[in-house]
Amino acid sequence: MNLRRFFIAVVGLLLFSLSGVMAQETQTLRYPILREPEHLNPFLSNTRATRHVLVNVYEALTGLAPDGSGMAPVLAESWDISPDGLTYTFYLRRGVLFQNVAGVTYESREVTAEDWLWSMKMFLNGDPAISRHPDYLRSIAGAQAFTEGAASEVEGIEVVDDYTLRITLEKPSHRFLIDLQNVYVIPREAYEQLGDEFANRPVGTGPFIFDSWEAGRGIRLVANPDYWDEGLPKLDVAELVIVPDAETELEMYRNGALDVLVDFPTGQRVAVRDEFAAEYHELPGLNVRYYGFDMSQGFFAENPLVRQAFAYALDRDRIWNEVLEGERIPGNFGILPPTFPASDVEGYRYDLDRAAQLLAEAGFPNGEGLPEFELYVFASDADSPAHQIYKESLAQIGVTLNIVAEETSTYWSHIREPDVIFFLSGWSASYPDPSAVLNQLAFNGNDDTFYNNFEVNNLLERAMTITDDGRRNTLYRRVHEVVMADAPFVVSAYSKVIYLLKPYVRDFFAPSAGVYRTPLKYVWLEN
Repeated sequence: MNLRRFFIAVVGLLLFSLSGVMAQETQTLRYPILREPEHLNPFLSNTRATRHVLVNVYEALTGLAPDGSGMAPVLAESWDISPDGLTYTFYLRRGVLFQNVAGVTYESREVTAEDWLWSMKMFLNGDPAISRHPDYLRSIAGAQAFTEGAASEVEGIEVVDDYTLRITLEKPSHRFLIDLQNVYVIPREAYEQLGDEFANRPVGTGPFIFDSWEAGRGIRLVANPDYWDEGLPKLDVAELVIVPDAETELEMYRNGALDVLVDFPTGQRVAVRDEFAAEYHELPGLNVRYYGFDMSQGFFAENPLVRQAFAYALDRDRIWNEVLEGERIPGNFGILPPTFPASDVEGYRYDLDRAAQLLAEAGFPNGEGLPEFELYVFASDADSPAHQIYKESLAQIGVTLNIVAEETSTYWSHIREPDVIFFLSGWSASYPDPSAVLNQLAFNGNDDTFYNNFEVNNLLERAMTITDDGRRNTLYRRVHEVVMADAPFVVSAYSKVIYLLKPYVRDFFAPSAGVYRTPLKYVWLEN
């Protein structure tokens, strides 16, 4: 690492967070983000970097209870479900106000059912430039027709009165309440009046108001003085400090310029754990990391045996248990993290002999006749030894792999283009249910792999309507087996939620989904 650049970066970020150092009495939390958010548009949010901010500015009808025990009311004070499981009647919390921000004028700031109707229609918009998430509400009656432009209204959403919203589903869905945690209420006035600025100036009902964003330095959130939940937030300011790398983040944490550390320098997890034993926290996570193939076109789409060979060629135990010191759990099983139901399927354990055999069966003995391949990775992960180890293993069976690093600002859109057929990706579930992964990565071409299997789609559709856990998970296990046989991705690892927390930081509830979903409204600093 260039020491001069490292020193400049540390000094600059220390200055950015200096207000927090001097303002402990005013309850300022300094919280690191390793990647700059691409935007702050909730309709398009698809990465952890954006969620860091959005989960504290916006709110949904439902949310995960702080202790992780299940779904709890947020902006819906309560709800009723009809005996047939099709109709949900939500009773909205009264007195919830949209945030008062410069540049936005409201006729009324109070949130009503009409605001929910508008927000849900926006999420269901079929234009991917407007919304990436019609899937959150796809189980609602008439949702598909609306998304496809065949209807001007959503049949299954009814405004009963200002504080009552009735939603009818096409079929029963066991995960409808789970999906709702990602559907925020958004003021139409902010969306329309801010125009292009809305993408970088979020306005919601949440405990924190977006204050400023200094590129390369950080995002500042301030307490919402009109927040509906009395006594919250306890913090005055949340400074989300954008750090260039994990080494800088660790140095800032050591120097007291950060109150939380969420990224560990490569190969230093054990040393850092030992250095900060009393401040170290670890629990199994809900993220899966994988290398994805383009399943819609190109070489890999046409060669399933080669995909399987690539899956056998990844030495996950060496990468994650040895070189990276247990940073993640080796992905020797399927695409579901091992704490999930239906995760117990056979994966692709490292076996170079089997990989070579599969290449020969595919017509490429010792790699003869294969083109050179490019593996795209996002720039912040380019130095990970995982990719180099993988490259070296593939070379042993005659495969040439070139690693291409790309900046985050263009990476996630580029990997969906036809010139990229192999890439690094991952998915973080918000809840430990198989559908939270399979519906994103294996259903109807949703994922960046464009994986689309008729049998899998049908099984996932059936599973959504089954409320009995045993019967539903039997279907998910079958789906999992089919997906793994198709090998649209090379599973690399499952996450651990690992972080350091200063001893004066209280009520920091880190969910298994990851600290990026931590509700900062409960956090406070002990003097």
